[in-house]
Amino acid sequence: MENKNIIISIGRQFGAGGRSIGKALAEALHFDYYDNELITLTAKECGLDPEFFKKADEKSEKNFFLQQIEEYISGGFFTNSLLSNDQLFKLQSDTIRKLASEKSCVIVGRCSDYVLRDNPHCISIFLHSSEEDRIQRIKKRMDIESDEKILEMMKLADKRRANYYNFYSNKTWGMSSTYTLSIDVSSLGEKQTLDFLLNFIKQKAKQLGIEL
Repeated sequence: MENKNIIISIGRQFGAGGRSIGKALAEALHFDYYDNELITLTAKECGLDPEFFKKADEKSEKNFFLQQIEEYISGGFFTNSLLSNDQLFKLQSDTIRKLASEKSCVIVGRCSDYVLRDNPHCISIFLHSSEEDRIQRIKKRMDIESDEKILEMMKLADKRRANYYNFYSNKTWGMSSTYTLSIDVSSLGEKQTLDFLLNFIKQKAKQLGIEL
């Protein structure tokens, strides 16, 4: 039987509304949603503590991974194994591919567009937004008043996401040609962006012979 699953992969700038838009898309389409949930799911399938995966989340520096893993091993959780950051990425990628084979879903981050690069039913979207809109969105979400502190957080988060994505893929994080669609959330606002994306996704699915 032909796989009729549609996978929506969302890349995003920090503070661009990727999580809220992703959840809204999943709800409107009656898809499952995965963000941090993917870490928990991968950990459970591997029989590992989810906190172990969270410490290594979206960072490409190998020394960081190895340090965390060595600390984990020294605590007695492993005896004869050493997981590298590449192995952690592979475990997560295996989970993404398994999900794609089982159900339609929305996946935020995790290099899911690259992992599913050979899947014709994967629609990759990158969400970006103006600096001011991102600052205001983060202020509401995190109750931080300092624009300078928020700007620093934005730069650090985006750098980590770019490093992670660029390290594991042969593409460039945030570059429009990397994705099926790149959209400025500020141009329409979150609600109209959501409406636009829903229409776009339905049209793409129709091209694939899938009715949503």
